[in-house]
Amino acid sequence: MLYILKNNLLWTQGLPIVLVLAAVAIFSIIFFRPLLVLVLLFFIFSVYFFRNPERVCNEAINDQSVLVCPSDGKVIAVEYDKDNGFEGYTQKVSVFLSAFDVHVNWVPTSGLVQEVKYRTGTFKFAFLPKSSEFNERNDLLLLCTNGKTIKVRQIAGMVARRICCWVGDGDNLERGYKYGMIRFGSRMEIFLPETVKLSVGVGDRVYGGQTVLGRW
Repeated sequence: MLYILKNNLLWTQGLPIVLVLAAVAIFSIIFFRPLLVLVLLFFIFSVYFFRNPERVCNEAINDQSVLVCPSDGKVIAVEYDKDNGFEGYTQKVSVFLSAFDVHVNWVPTSGLVQEVKYRTGTFKFAFLPKSSEFNERNDLLLLCTNGKTIKVRQIAGMVARRICCWVGDGDNLERGYKYGMIRFGSRMEIFLPETVKLSVGVGDRVYGGQTVLGRW
């Protein structure tokens, strides 16, 4: 339990939540003690939500062609367009994260960050296809070591109201590096060139930094 508390993003990315819970706890102790139970339950959920696990993809240890999944969740769409109809890419994989998934985001493959582009938007349900177009989002454009580019998109959902990204333009990132997170239910989309052979399909349960997304 001590390890979970020490290695938990609640103390950084969820700091406002901690402060609000502390204030409500003090209020409940003074004025309305039954409320303290609800505060405790939400605190336990927050510790669970902001968990920050270490992940290893065994297949990637000796195989540089492997791309790992950037997030936990369920694959809800795998799309292909030979005419590069997905913003210049041939393939797009969409992963939906529920409020109970780990919300840390991992870099799929090593490369140089060419651009981090944030865009404000609405907060529609993240499992809807239109959420990619209208919702708040953050794009990571990565120039990979083989000269190809991929794009990873963080999308906020109905409950998720904040996208966190810890990297910037010009950063060199290793495959499996934790680069951000989305708070409370969201969607990830990965835009890929045709040279990637996918290893996931619709309905698959994937784990960020661990499940093989595909191979070059």
